[in-house]
Amino acid sequence: MRTVFLGWIGLLATYFVPAQRNCRTFEYQQQLIQKDPGLQKSRDAAQNFVSHELSRISSEPTEKTITIPVVVHILYHFAYENISDSIARTQIFALNRDFRKRNVDTVKIPAAFKAFAADCDIQFQLATVDPKGRATSGIIHKYSPITSWSTDDKIKLSSEMGDDGWDAKSYLNIWVGTLDKFLGYSSVPGDPEDKDGVVINNTAFGTINPGPYGNGRTGVHEIGHWLGLRHLWGDADCGDDGVGDTPKQQTFTNGCPSGIRVSCNNAPYGDMYMDYMDFTSDPCLLMFTKGQKQKMRTLFEPGGFRNSILSSNALGTPVSSEIPLPDPSPRWLRVKIYPDPATTELTLNVEFDTRWVGKELQVVNMAGQIELKKTISSKIQKLDVSRLKPGLYFIHAERQGERIMEKFIKL
Repeated sequence: MRTVFLGWIGLLATYFVPAQRNCRTFEYQQQLIQKDPGLQKSRDAAQNFVSHELSRISSEPTEKTITIPVVVHILYHFAYENISDSIARTQIFALNRDFRKRNVDTVKIPAAFKAFAADCDIQFQLATVDPKGRATSGIIHKYSPITSWSTDDKIKLSSEMGDDGWDAKSYLNIWVGTLDKFLGYSSVPGDPEDKDGVVINNTAFGTINPGPYGNGRTGVHEIGHWLGLRHLWGDADCGDDGVGDTPKQQTFTNGCPSGIRVSCNNAPYGDMYMDYMDFTSDPCLLMFTKGQKQKMRTLFEPGGFRNSILSSNALGTPVSSEIPLPDPSPRWLRVKIYPDPATTELTLNVEFDTRWVGKELQVVNMAGQIELKKTISSKIQKLDVSRLKPGLYFIHAERQGERIMEKFIKL
C-alpha cells in the first residue's frame, strides 16, 4: 500500500508546474557577475563581436544549416524522475520543429508579424561520440541524493552530486532535474565553459507533460538564451532585447493571450507575445524573428563564441563502439543497516548518498558512551561488533547539518 501511495505522490510531483513561465536566466546571470565581476568583460566581448558582425549584414544571406550536438544529463532521485530516452528525444524533436519553423501552429501568428517569422536554419542532434571517442546515445541517466536543484550550478558538477558537463566547445549540455519551483535557466555567450549549457525542470522537458509547459518550448526558450537572445522586454521596463524586429514591450506576458496588447508605444501591432523569448504558455509561443535568427547564427561565424561547435567530432564515428554502462541506482533511498539483531558483524549501506564516504561514524550505547569509531571507507561498510556487549546501540554520523541516527540490537 505504501508503494502505491508513493507512486501517486511521484505522479503528482511530475505534473507540478509553476503558475507562470519563471525563467531564471536573468537572475542567474546576475548571480555569476556578483561572484565574478570580471565575467562581464568576456560577456561584453561576445556581445561586441555579434554587434560588429550584424552591422556588416545588409540582407538575409543564403546560409547552410547549423547542426548542434547535444548531450542530455538526466539527474534523478526518485525512479519517476528518471526520464526515458524516448521523452528526451521528443525534446530534440521540439527544438528542431521550432528552430526550423516546422511547427504547424505558425498559422496562428498574427498577420502583422507573419513576415518576421524565421526558419533559423539551426538544428539539434543527440551526440553519437563522447569526449573520449566512445559511442554514446547522447543521454546520461544519473542517480543523485539531491532532491531539488537551484540556480547555484551544483547540478552541473559531479563533486556536488550533479553531473559534469561535456566539453562546451563541442557540445550543448542540457541538464534535466527537479528544480525549485522554476522552469529553467541558461548560460549566455561569454560565461565560463564549466557552467556552459541549459538547465530544464523535468516537468517542462519533452512534449508529453500536460499543462501549459508541455510542448517542449521551455527548452526552445532557454536555448535561445544560450544562443545570445534576451527576453523581449530586455529584463527592464520597456527595455531593449538588442534585436531590431522585435517591438519593445513593457514586461513579460503570462498565459495564452489573444488580440493586440499595446505597451511602450508599440501601436498599432503591439507586443510580439507569441515570440519564443516571452513567458507566454507553450501553446501560444510560435516564432523566432529574422533578427533573432541573425543574432544567433552570428555566434557561429569565425571568431564567434559558438564557432567551435562547427568543428565538433560529437556527431562523427566513434573510436570505440562500447557504450559506458550507467551507474546503477541504489536499492533504497536512505541508510540501510543489517542484520538487526547482529552478532559479530554489521553492514552499513550508504549507496543512496556516497557523500557519507570519508565521514566518521560512531557506535553509541544506551548511556551515551562511544563504544566504537569508524571512518566510512566505502558505500558498503562492514563493522566488527563482536566485542560489544549485548544490548541496544545507536549509529551516529554528521555531515554539514545532515545526520545519520540508526539503532540496532547486539545479541
